[in-house]
Amino acid sequence: MISRTDTITDVKPIYQEYLEYIRQFFNITHPASWRETAVKNLHRYAMAEDRHIYTLKVSGAVIGFALINQHLRFNSDGVAMAEFYIQKGHGRKGYGRQLAEHVFGLFSGHWEVAVTRTNTAALVFWEQVVSTYTKGRFLKKRHPSFHGYGFVFNTAIR
Repeated sequence: MISRTDTITDVKPIYQEYLEYIRQFFNITHPASWRETAVKNLHRYAMAEDRHIYTLKVSGAVIGFALINQHLRFNSDGVAMAEFYIQKGHGRKGYGRQLAEHVFGLFSGHWEVAVTRTNTAALVFWEQVVSTYTKGRFLKKRHPSFHGYGFVFNTAIR
């Protein structure tokens, strides 16, 4: 079951797992400070109207989340998949695709999903999901200020 929430209560326990997972893709010299900043950023999702939290529950337990905002790297307007996670042990079962496609359908218009180039599993996942969802109508872009790729598409054109 996928639902929007206005609190971080459900997300916070697996957000720590998410941070440990993504840490491997970045050169983080001060992990405690980085983690503290990330958790502060998570709190903004419970307060700001332009940020959205969606959770995916299986058997009543949160196994994934999608954080949506308008911090854009590749578009001038629209929304971005800011953070996305499916808990270890639940991957490759279609849950990630289900959550992503559900959230894409909620916001019509320009979208972007940014992925660091060292996270090869995420690059493959997002290219497959976005390509299928848009029937191949997307761009894979690079930006000088970001060491990765952006999948840019418009959900109003499918």
